[in-house]
Amino acid sequence: MSEPRRRLRAVIVGAGPVGCLLAVELRRRDFEVEIYEKQTPAGAATAGSRRSFNLTLTLRGTGALRPALRDRVYAVGTVLTRRIVHHRDGSLTHQPYGVAPGHHLLSVPRAALQRILLEEARAAGATVHFGHACVAADPHRAEAVFVADGGGVRRASGDLLIGCDGANSAVRYELSKSGARMRIQQEYIPHGHVELAMRPGCARPLRPDGMHLWPRGDHFLQAQPNRDGTATTTLFMPVDSRAGELRFRAFARRAAVRGHFDREYPDIAPALPEVARDVWDARPALLKVVRCAPYHYGQAVLVGDAAHTIVPFFGQGINCSFEDTEVLCALLDRHLVPGADRRAAIRAAVAGFSEARVESGLAIADLSLANLRELSAHVDDERFHLRKALERRLHQRYPRDFTQLYQLVAFTRVPYDEIVRRSRRDAHVLDLLCERYDPRTQADEILASYPELARDPDAAEPVPVLTAGRSGPSRQGDL
Repeated sequence: MSEPRRRLRAVIVGAGPVGCLLAVELRRRDFEVEIYEKQTPAGAATAGSRRSFNLTLTLRGTGALRPALRDRVYAVGTVLTRRIVHHRDGSLTHQPYGVAPGHHLLSVPRAALQRILLEEARAAGATVHFGHACVAADPHRAEAVFVADGGGVRRASGDLLIGCDGANSAVRYELSKSGARMRIQQEYIPHGHVELAMRPGCARPLRPDGMHLWPRGDHFLQAQPNRDGTATTTLFMPVDSRAGELRFRAFARRAAVRGHFDREYPDIAPALPEVARDVWDARPALLKVVRCAPYHYGQAVLVGDAAHTIVPFFGQGINCSFEDTEVLCALLDRHLVPGADRRAAIRAAVAGFSEARVESGLAIADLSLANLRELSAHVDDERFHLRKALERRLHQRYPRDFTQLYQLVAFTRVPYDEIVRRSRRDAHVLDLLCERYDPRTQADEILASYPELARDPDAAEPVPVLTAGRSGPSRQGDL
């Protein structure tokens, strides 16, 4: 009798949420799975503490979770149905995230999501090695070399090597120097962020079903309610000074921080007793974008932030990464059929992953950068709300033909790159209509004219505005 074929083996570098979710799914496919994480167990459990913010899951992310796992995540998260904007004069604006009852964000503390997925990976049979830093990799042998905290070198090899080791991925670096001919671009943005300590109980007056935002030009404060009555509160601000404005590294003295918050955020400042310490003493976490292509080489593949590091302003980083896991596993299912050459099948699967995901990764990186403008300033802009009201009415009247950008990103599974193409076309049509009609007084005419113009927007010539002296809404805030 012939011996049974050995199980396929996967070596995963990085025990964050994405690496753990992949481990769960690969164990379901009978892979032997080893995960290597450079942090200690204590360090991994508190990853991002005091320099982080809650992760927001939407349909893309939750759709990649099996029902029982999804239920566990919902049990620790907070459902957010709206954005609540706090203006300088103390007034509030409520902006629903979606147009259907199921349209919401699930705000989950990063540590809680990490704990759940690590438990799931171990329960599924994955072996996790903490305190192991990747120092070398061979993509053709699906092999990686690690240095342990306590000293010593460990070599791990398998049939598939997966880099889930984040923005500063060692696996990405190893692939790039191993002949992958990988195009890599890294870009730091001006903004950084710090988490602010909120006084116990002070978050309770904040509506628990909303993402609270205080937009102030090029910087903003964000508060994400938690189930225990607290709120994860984060300040996003350019790191360096510009034109004499106060910035993380430009406050004249510690006391100036308190003055800035009392002036800019008067309704929440009393709830932030340690804000001067949090801002003055903390080193802001920097934000960057990493674009690369392809995502694979040999029998190795990059998944999540290792492949596409994006800024958090569309809340899609974790969603894009969880969608990665779903796509990769589907490709492995497609190619690893009975009788297939397993080495060739894995190479085909990871090549297919690059083909399927690179353009989406590039698109969501650009969308996330563009959305920073909305969060900082445009949500506080009358023209922005006028435009969004038109978009909502267009979707209500023509749901098959027009869908707002945010709905497509958060509440559909349409690829991000296709969304960019669709949203550019839709924005162009709406621009033309807002040049032809006054959106303040002729919204009904805009809605009635949309189908004809949408059929051939390139044939339409802008005509003079009907209301003399009107300054039409600009494209700002469309994203």
